[in-house]
Amino acid sequence: MAKQNLIAITGDQLVHNYFLNQLSFNFELSSVFIEKTHYPNPFFNSSKEIEAWNDFFLNRSKTEKQLLKFSEHNNIQDNPNIFNIEKGFLNEDKTIETISKLNPSKIIIFGTSLLSSKYLDLFPNKILNLHVGLSQYYRGTSCNFWPIYNLEPQFLGATVHYVSQRIDGGDIIIQDSIKLNKYDSEFTLMTKPIILGTKLIIKTINQNFLNLAANNKIQPNGKLFQIKDFDSKAIIKVNNDVSSGKLKNLLDLEATY
Repeated sequence: MAKQNLIAITGDQLVHNYFLNQLSFNFELSSVFIEKTHYPNPFFNSSKEIEAWNDFFLNRSKTEKQLLKFSEHNNIQDNPNIFNIEKGFLNEDKTIETISKLNPSKIIIFGTSLLSSKYLDLFPNKILNLHVGLSQYYRGTSCNFWPIYNLEPQFLGATVHYVSQRIDGGDIIIQDSIKLNKYDSEFTLMTKPIILGTKLIIKTINQNFLNLAANNKIQPNGKLFQIKDFDSKAIIKVNNDVSSGKLKNLLDLEATY
């Protein structure tokens, strides 16, 4: 395979760091753009909602640290071309011009702001997105959460697709579902798609970006979820499903190992 001029664009959280470390371990990235993550301030109606919100992110972080294995050496630090971008600046002309001058053969994105149409005009069929969801069922943000919320763990997975004007609606290159274990928690279920998706991206690059989808007629028409949809009420609903045994009962039926 000819050497690829690969650029990665992602966020600054633990999951993004894992993604970059894995890519950097397997490939030579010509440049890396890291967008600062910004979460809108949530509105709470009660102390119960505050507690649920804080506990969720604390437990999610603990699970991610346990499952997303890091070496002591951070591979990405070896890359001399690291660009840190403030939230909202990814679509600025200066950023786009910088990327254009680098003349990428492919741009790999994960967990960023939506790209403007300028990117699609400048880099047709060159931008791939890692979506931690199965886009025929779930599109948008937090798609490793909403199948749990809807008690549909069988729809947890990851999709690698070309970026188009439609959110998570581009042509699918490859996708897969996670393997369910009857001992999974809601937090391991949310972390597994990130591990799986990173493996799919690596496989895609190794296969020279061939369409690896088992069924390339899959239509990415899943329900679209936005940042505003995710709130403490949704977390409390999942907490109730866990404490009542609903999630465990489903996992007992759907578990593959």
